[in-house]
Amino acid sequence: MNVAITVWGNRISPVFDSAQTLLVVEIRDDQVVDRKIQLFQATMFNRCLRLLEELDVKVLICGALCEGPARLIESHDIEVIPFITGEAEKVLQCFVQGNDLQDFAMPGCGRGRCCRTREGRKRERGLTQIKDE
Repeated sequence: MNVAITVWGNRISPVFDSAQTLLVVEIRDDQVVDRKIQLFQATMFNRCLRLLEELDVKVLICGALCEGPARLIESHDIEVIPFITGEAEKVLQCFVQGNDLQDFAMPGCGRGRCCRTREGRKRERGLTQIKDE
């Protein structure tokens, strides 16, 4: 499976629209087997979408991303995990290990309230119950 992470230096790019670099990682058997850096222009959304498809990306991990573009990317069978922040390698390792990325949620998306994290999306689809805090 190929995963793309928008990066700025060694961190997740804070805003998808201003991202210019993708870390594209191939994961097989819970191991990173290949990685490459791909330049792109998020502002040229149609080209960006085609690039994700050409790279056979199945999951996109990024910072802030508006609902419309997120839904459009998802309509191309690419899972979107937006509103993530932190060091790209730490986020990647957490993802590869199959852990929820909740600890890397941007401020305001904490405690499972953001519907765009994996757990929040499961709740949104009625797959899990919200725990009382």
